[in-house]
Amino acid sequence: MKPRAWFFGIAAVAGVFLGVGPACTAGSNNSSSSGSGAGDAAGPGSQSGSGGIMLAGGGVDPSGAGGGCVEAAAEAVEGILPADIIVVVDNSGSMTDEAKQVQKSMNDFVNVLVASAIDVHVILLSNGNSDQQGVCVPAPLGNGSCPVDEKLPAFRHVMIDVGSNNGLELVLSTYPQWKDSLRPNATRTIAIITDDESSIGAQEFIDQLLALDPSFKGFKFDGIFAPHEVSPLVCGLCQQSDCKKCDPCCGKDPAIGLLCLPLPAAEGKVYKELVAKTGGVSGSLCIDEFLPVFQDMAKGVVADSKIPCVYDIPPAPGGQEIDFGKVNVGYQPAANQPEQEIFYVEGGKAACGPNGGWYYDNPAAPTTLLLCDATCTLVQSGNGTGGKVSVKFGCATKIQ
Repeated sequence: MKPRAWFFGIAAVAGVFLGVGPACTAGSNNSSSSGSGAGDAAGPGSQSGSGGIMLAGGGVDPSGAGGGCVEAAAEAVEGILPADIIVVVDNSGSMTDEAKQVQKSMNDFVNVLVASAIDVHVILLSNGNSDQQGVCVPAPLGNGSCPVDEKLPAFRHVMIDVGSNNGLELVLSTYPQWKDSLRPNATRTIAIITDDESSIGAQEFIDQLLALDPSFKGFKFDGIFAPHEVSPLVCGLCQQSDCKKCDPCCGKDPAIGLLCLPLPAAEGKVYKELVAKTGGVSGSLCIDEFLPVFQDMAKGVVADSKIPCVYDIPPAPGGQEIDFGKVNVGYQPAANQPEQEIFYVEGGKAACGPNGGWYYDNPAAPTTLLLCDATCTLVQSGNGTGGKVSVKFGCATKIQ
């Protein structure tokens, strides 16, 4: 009996199904295979086995001659993407109360994500709490020791003084300090909490960010900032006992507490534009409790992480290893239509183009298979017509 490799099939027919059976070889769909070593450019790994190959009728040909790969169906679950979140806190002198709110809300924010089975990494750009406007994140996200609260890999704290206007610029300039916390294919969210306006424009920031790291394509921007401009005259007309009656963004002056003054320094117009451009979540800096805003932000991250066209890679049967250089994906629009090949995209999501394709979350150590947006749209459109995606392990990867 000739050696053989194993393959798995993942099929989406208004759901996703997993099949297990012997696989075809790199050069043909009708001969047996045995692989070892590092695999090809599509990924590392090795694989071996023994037996025949699957025939079109679903049986095994012990001679190893003829027949193609055939799935046996069993239910499988679509995967959930990890989430990388960069939080920037304005440490200017007017942000003392806001810094305390952020510190108090951070664990609740992360708990919403963890409860949704999302593997989250948080990167905080802010002074520590040795500064009144700084932040020290308590356990369990932080390590419970202040001001050095970092707890890798889930929580990285870049200790830096964030000014009133330079938060977005610091995201770019500190990138070398936190880039190692990013995961391939994780969803990306950038959030800022500030009472002032940015010194650089929205599109300028997006362009510079994508030039720095193309994997931020599709990132979401969230923010807690001033929703509108507040006139000192409007606040000044309020009674000192009820400053917010004139405008939610009016408050007592911090010096002597006898006047009503605008709480924010300026409207966050750039941040509004970033939220609109990226489909993010925004909240008002002028509210008394930030937790509801952080919860809304967390729900947005959850929605982005639970996306279609992401498939967990199942373990090999019998403890065998998967050769990730021998994976192919196909799409059959309907039962009476031929299967269409979907080619592997070596550059990952950033290299996906109008022709679509598929890629690994991490080519060096894959855990999930993902479809490019164009292919995902095609597959989703076929869910009501019996469309099927099949992923077969054991045949040499066809690269786009």
